[in-house]
Amino acid sequence: MATKVMTATARNGESVAADADYTYWEKHCAPILSSLLKSTGSYSPAEEEAQLRLLSDYVLPHLGPRPSKAHTKSHLTQSGSPFQPSINFSAVKPRARYCWEPLGPHGGSESDPFAVQAGQEIISSLFKTFGFYSGWKDSFMTTFAPSPDEVQATQAKLSGWIAEQLPPGASFPPLDRVPFTFVAFELKGAGAAVKAYFNPKTKEIATGISPNEMTWNLLRNLKPALNPASLDMVADFLTNRPVPSAIELLGIDCVDEANMADARVKLYVHTRNNSFNTVRDYLTLGGRLQDKRTLDGLDALRKIWHLLLQEPEGITDDDYDKPLYSGSVFYQKAYFSFELRPNSELPEVKTYLPTWHYVRSDEETVQNYEEIFRLCGQEWGQDGRYKMVFEDAFGPVKHNRPTPVHCDASFLYSEEKGIYQTLYYSPPLEAEN
Repeated sequence: MATKVMTATARNGESVAADADYTYWEKHCAPILSSLLKSTGSYSPAEEEAQLRLLSDYVLPHLGPRPSKAHTKSHLTQSGSPFQPSINFSAVKPRARYCWEPLGPHGGSESDPFAVQAGQEIISSLFKTFGFYSGWKDSFMTTFAPSPDEVQATQAKLSGWIAEQLPPGASFPPLDRVPFTFVAFELKGAGAAVKAYFNPKTKEIATGISPNEMTWNLLRNLKPALNPASLDMVADFLTNRPVPSAIELLGIDCVDEANMADARVKLYVHTRNNSFNTVRDYLTLGGRLQDKRTLDGLDALRKIWHLLLQEPEGITDDDYDKPLYSGSVFYQKAYFSFELRPNSELPEVKTYLPTWHYVRSDEETVQNYEEIFRLCGQEWGQDGRYKMVFEDAFGPVKHNRPTPVHCDASFLYSEEKGIYQTLYYSPPLEAEN
């Protein structure tokens, strides 16, 4: 996809966090990113320096106060970090990526309890700075950004809404907010391809309007318009599937106006079953997609599915539905995203597994991923390579942290890139000096 790759120039002084906050996030994020950039072997020294400057200029100032002074905890990662690094693997060299939650100095505070204002201001500033087309962003903000009254209504209803999502007899610690938006950078050379994500839950809880209804009304009126055939295909499929939370996150590519024909809208849903037959149903949209790319991707994914579920000995059959190891009350066993473009009649479907639900230890997970890499013909499966990469970025695979570092994994297959998978991480929050 042709994307506008943004590059860092100068630090934006208007929104710089307090020095102690900035210093904390720099120590938390920069060493991990530097390690991953080097480990991929995909960036020159000058490009590594440019990527760290991009992080410094446009991300660190917006991560909010350091943990001891934070107004809220980020829900982006299991560790509470607002910074989620990841590595993408395909037929070309690996790429480093990361997602972050724009909290700013006041996100989560009494004046901005759901960090809605912070997200609006920070994302709008990025669009203005880098010349991204703002039409889609403005439409998504208008549709999903809750008003102050709706935020207040959601605060009153949140505990009851959560209880409705839980399996019988389950309990869950109180949540102080619903996250509103995230930003993701895919690091290309000295710049980044950017995506923005929006959460419809606050609007759903406050208004009682289903996120699917809000989404279809929004997407059918976007300018430039999405291909109606692909949109109808996904809408028809989801209408006939038991998706408890319906559409729970939406993402857009942030590009200039000249590249909007190939820009994506991404819709995310979850399932309460992780059998491969469920995967097959979603990846083919209930049999609607039978093209070579889809079927080749299914064959490739089937060979590694047991390892993604952290079952190295294999699974019994395609109906095997693995229980959650983490005891998560939200019971989200797998995720799928549907990628829609103005110039494409067929949607692309990507599979996500919340690895942290199934991880027994990071040590075992490293071993399983190394086997995945070997089966996929990727060099990171050889000679303990992935273990070395992991430990250089995150420390020993044997640890007593309360949550695993491995967070999620995604899988997509394309004729151009072949197997296209990403590993996501929850970096532990360090003690403050």
